[in-house]
Amino acid sequence: MKKIVLWVTAVLAASATSLSAAQQFYVDDKGQVFTTSAPDRVALENKESPMFSKAMKLEFSGTHYFGYTAARPADSQITNNYGNSSGFELRRNYVQVKGFFNDKDYWRVTMDATKELSNDSAEDTDEGYADVFVKYAYLYLNNILPSTSVEFGIAHRPWIDYEEHNGWYYRSFNKVVLEEKNTATEAGVDLVNSSDLGINFKTKTDIFSSEIGIYNGEGYHADKDAANQENDSKLSVEWRLTGHLIGSGKKVGKNNRLKDTYAHLSTYGLVSHNHKDNDPVIGDSGEYDRSFYGVHAVYNQPEFLLAAQYFTAEDDKRTAGVTDAEYAGLSINGEIRPFKDWTIIGRYDDYEKENKPVSGATTINYKGDKLIAGLAYKYNKNVSFIASAKFIDEVDANRDDTSAAKDVYMLTTEVKW
Repeated sequence: MKKIVLWVTAVLAASATSLSAAQQFYVDDKGQVFTTSAPDRVALENKESPMFSKAMKLEFSGTHYFGYTAARPADSQITNNYGNSSGFELRRNYVQVKGFFNDKDYWRVTMDATKELSNDSAEDTDEGYADVFVKYAYLYLNNILPSTSVEFGIAHRPWIDYEEHNGWYYRSFNKVVLEEKNTATEAGVDLVNSSDLGINFKTKTDIFSSEIGIYNGEGYHADKDAANQENDSKLSVEWRLTGHLIGSGKKVGKNNRLKDTYAHLSTYGLVSHNHKDNDPVIGDSGEYDRSFYGVHAVYNQPEFLLAAQYFTAEDDKRTAGVTDAEYAGLSINGEIRPFKDWTIIGRYDDYEKENKPVSGATTINYKGDKLIAGLAYKYNKNVSFIASAKFIDEVDANRDDTSAAKDVYMLTTEVKW
């Protein structure tokens, strides 16, 4: 709580400092404050604030996803003590500041707090709490190489941020297929998350864009839980390569899907050596080499969007006798915009994980599919409302948590400022 108070206080104080420096205030005999002078009003003394920044300017912004969720497990799961779950959620609460050193270069810090429904199981007792954590903290240097900028620190990983700003715009109620975990309201392969400690080189030209990064490999939130999270010389190499068939690669991530027409074809991948599992129970046997590869295509014009991708992945465990794993999946999503400010959303995922034992036949660990439907209304440039439903069907052979098959209904408010 102290972290939250300090962060909010700093943001409000800095904002007030900026405002007071540009505006003269007046007060009357009743204590009312005005921005214009009058015979019965006295000008307030404009004292210099003790707060200052060595940055040329500070830019504050925020993104918040708040909603109500009702999750009902499939009939086959009710006997496993998984009842209905419902309640309000703060799925994302980003508060961000950028300190600019010039017009292009800056340091960014993004704080986040979430409070989501947790699974009804002993393994998930730490989920659902509104912990404050650092999502991004990096130095951005613009065009230090030809058409190439760089992020140092807790930086974007190459794929997820790209997909969320070009193909799937609805992180507010569902993650992209590679990131989705098995929780009270989700089910998926959980192969990668959106940021990590490392360096990311970002290239943008008219016909081509890319991101190539080197990272620790476990992601921004793994350290808290992984008992075996030790420093290691083996790192993760990750990439995205995109051809821009229609539209300019210089606008990647900044296209206005309600006005622009664009078509992208991408390939992405990750090779992470000595990856460490985010499960303290597994211990040293949780170490493995992970790799995945995928292709993605998206076409957008003001009336609709269509995107599709296919991926494969493999985990090679580093402990003798431990079962390896292979993954495969596809995701197709689209949106239709029949009227101004209204959007119809649809998505279908299909995925599976196979056990690959050292000896013996390959077996299905789990296999699932997901159907998502939604209706979004843009209230104004800062606020949108979304009603959505997803229907998850998963056949599970070995997961300890067998709550994956479920129906989930959500009402979501997106706020951006």
